[in-house]
Amino acid sequence: MKNIYLAAILSLFIPGLGVAYLGLYKRFLVSFVISCVLSIIVSTILESSISYIITIIIALFFAYDAYTCTEAINNNTQIPLLFTKLDIQ
Repeated sequence: MKNIYLAAILSLFIPGLGVAYLGLYKRFLVSFVISCVLSIIVSTILESSISYIITIIIALFFAYDAYTCTEAINNNTQIPLLFTKLDIQ
């Protein structure tokens, strides 16, 4: 069994790292690239204080994603879709 909290905490520090801990390397790569691109876009368009808040929201989303993927793996159920659209495992 994988540790749910470890996966979520890893994704807080580096978005997507929690799913890499689960062995979902394609999902990690997609998550990491998306979070980097969104962070760069947000930081160039918005003021710094607002961009920090949005970057934190992005990190929280990927932490939640790692949490739900860990629950699915531990319960032997289907891994949820990324953004409810992408079937990346």
